[in-house]
Formats: sequence, C-alpha cells, structure tokens
Amino acid sequence: MNETSNTNIDTINSIEQNKTNQTIDRKEFMKQVGLSFGAIMLMNCLQSCGDGGDIPDPNPTNTTGKVDFTINLNDAANAALKTKGNYLVIKAQNVIIARVNDTNGTFLAVDSRCTHEQTTINYRSSSNDFYCPNHGSTFSSTGAVTKGPASLALTRFNTSFDATNNTLRVFA
Repeated sequence: MNETSNTNIDTINSIEQNKTNQTIDRKEFMKQVGLSFGAIMLMNCLQSCGDGGDIPDPNPTNTTGKVDFTINLNDAANAALKTKGNYLVIKAQNVIIARVNDTNGTFLAVDSRCTHEQTTINYRSSSNDFYCPNHGSTFSSTGAVTKGPASLALTRFNTSFDATNNTLRVFA
C-alpha cells in the first residue's frame, strides 16, 4: 500500500469514529424538541385558520355504532319535528332528522355531514331527499347518493317514535 491509501484509510477511520462519538447536550436537545413542537403547533394553527376552522374527520362515515339517543318533541329545541316536512340537525351526534310529508309523518335519520367535504346537509321535503348546499350533492331518503360530487352514501339510522310520550329514539 502506498502513503496516499494509508492517509485515506486513516481519514475514513477518523470520520467514522467522530460519527459514533457525537453526542448532543441537554440544552441542544431541548432546543430541538422545542422547535419541533413549535412547528407542529404552528401547522395545526395554520390548518385550522385556513378554511373555516374545521379539520375534516378522517373517517366521515364511521359512526362506530354508538348513535343511540332519544329526543322529546315537546322540548322547544325539537319543535320543528312536530310538523311534517321539517327537519332538525342534532350537531352533538352529527345526525339530521326529517319528518316526511306523508300521511304517517315518518321520521328519517341520517348522518348530517356530506360525505364529500363534511358540510352539514339539509332536508328538502318537496323532493323527500337530502341536499348539500356546498357543492350540490343530493342523497335519497335512504342516504344513497343521487347526484355528486359526493360518492359515498350517508349513514342511515333507525328511528322509533313513541306517540304516547312524544319522543323519538334514533339509533344505529
């Protein structure tokens, strides 16, 4: 071996040894952690300020089967459902309940969030369907897509009306 080869090998060995011996002191570590945390928080703040403040649900149609609640139609907040053709959005459960304009006053309940971009939908009694005011998607009374851009059906829920107590149960 010549002298140049020995020098190159020594340089490589020295570099490798320096790499394995490198450590970071506590102050530098905390600085890096702080910068990383700050960057994450900044991204979340910017995202939530960008388009109305809502971060979309990553799995919008997943209701996990936990929808099960009862509302009293005698309560002023639920009075819209006393009239056929009206609807009510229960934001806490992301459910829209409509009272169909038929002789029985049937109740319909589906997920209140359009499967396209999570906009709260409306019920249209004249056509007995659900309409997204954001991009014009429509859904049948069963939640099936009848016009896009939405491509996934709304989750439909069961309803049970107790005429004696004037209560409506909505459940999966």
